[in-house]
Amino acid sequence: MPPPNVANFFLLGTSKGGTTSLHHYLSRHPAVLMSDPKEPLFFRAEYEKGLEYYADRYFHRYSGQKVIGDAAPQHLYLPYVARRIAESIANPRFAVICRNPVDRAVSAYWHNVSRGIETRSFDDVIEQNLKRLSEGPRFETEDEAGLYKDVLINEGNAELQRRFGFYVEPGHYDELIGHYRSIFGNERVKVLFFDDLAADPQRVADQLFAFLDLPSVPLGDARAQNEATSRTAARVFDLVGRIPGVASFSPRLRVAVKRMIGRRMRGNSEAKPSIGINAHRQLIEHYRDRNRRLAETTGRDLAHWDQMGP
Repeated sequence: MPPPNVANFFLLGTSKGGTTSLHHYLSRHPAVLMSDPKEPLFFRAEYEKGLEYYADRYFHRYSGQKVIGDAAPQHLYLPYVARRIAESIANPRFAVICRNPVDRAVSAYWHNVSRGIETRSFDDVIEQNLKRLSEGPRFETEDEAGLYKDVLINEGNAELQRRFGFYVEPGHYDELIGHYRSIFGNERVKVLFFDDLAADPQRVADQLFAFLDLPSVPLGDARAQNEATSRTAARVFDLVGRIPGVASFSPRLRVAVKRMIGRRMRGNSEAKPSIGINAHRQLIEHYRDRNRRLAETTGRDLAHWDQMGP
């Protein structure tokens, strides 16, 4: 019998698509306990430690909440994770928030540049990522899961990103959502859109509450919770996070500290690196058929995703 405080809901992603804001909004509901920290490593790299560890490490604030949520967006594009969830969690539910995949890739690149993780050009990282998707690893097998874990645990997330990219495949929404639906059923996977979240956070939160069989609650402060910051601000926050005792602060307090640092140091924001037009066009063509299939399955007009942005 698994412990009562393991996840029964997974906010799958996508990264740079609003998951931090949704995690924050969900955590304000009295019947919801969201993972702390936000992105558990368990199904990616700690699975052998067992569900008791998972419950104690990421859901230690449990006090009988109905919905227990894991918000690691990496789960969406690591195929081996879905199998592990199916093996260990009874009747889970999932939500995926989709953002224009080219914009998402650019945002992820800028995020990594701002933190000193990425020093190559956008064209280079996209070329490397596409080559890996063609030749492997695609992180589908348990052997490839072991490779992911070894790099993450022994060399860190920055090296994981530099070595494998993960800029392109998070935007393969149709096939990634289809993978989860094939295992868990259509009715257990809710598809949301970033544009809707940006335009009306309360409406999107209400859709998610209804999907989880929860009453609506007012969001109050509905500002974006993961706004871009300068490289200096990001490094200051990383240093603050390493101070003994800070990890025990509530998630809401840690978010408030991060936003305060970001606001104070916004004037130091570095210029964003340029994005090569060739890579931009290449990605539009790469995603075109995938976007069309997502539009067909969701009934959503996504034609604007196939247009060149500024």
